[in-house]
Amino acid sequence: MEERDSLQTLLYSLARLGLFWLISIFASIIGKTAVLGILGTFLPRLALYDNPETLSLFSWIIVLLFMIPLFWDDGKRHTAYGTYNPVLVAIVLILTGATFYIPALVSDYTEDFRAVAAIENIYFTDFWLSKISDDLQVYSLLGTLLNIVISVAVYVLSHIFYRNRFNDEEE
Repeated sequence: MEERDSLQTLLYSLARLGLFWLISIFASIIGKTAVLGILGTFLPRLALYDNPETLSLFSWIIVLLFMIPLFWDDGKRHTAYGTYNPVLVAIVLILTGATFYIPALVSDYTEDFRAVAAIENIYFTDFWLSKISDDLQVYSLLGTLLNIVISVAVYVLSHIFYRNRFNDEEE
């Protein structure tokens, strides 16, 4: 039984790692193409072509639109099956965030401008935080930590909501 739990934990961890990366890269691409094209056309006053911070904020919101339902569902399922473990989820997210942050750490040591541009594109969803600091390492760390905190908070809130809901139904 313990081996099965370990395998499930490993699979959960790898799935969340992959989803975090894919959602962030997807949001960067969609933010720079679809959001720029759609919002830039219909709301020209936003001046998205001249304001990449605003465009980045919209891209970051896309990340949240995927992460919030994912961790809400995780909290709901883990509550229903009796496997609720916020420590495990926090550890998985911290490890995920750490692996996501690694390219930002090497950006200062990379001399190839194309590699630096690719790294900056990975963290485009966090570029709106460059208003705080224009250093790639700082704003990418802040954005990654913010995503982790929101995801864990949604997971815990989901657990509280469904636990209260099921307790009310049982009474």
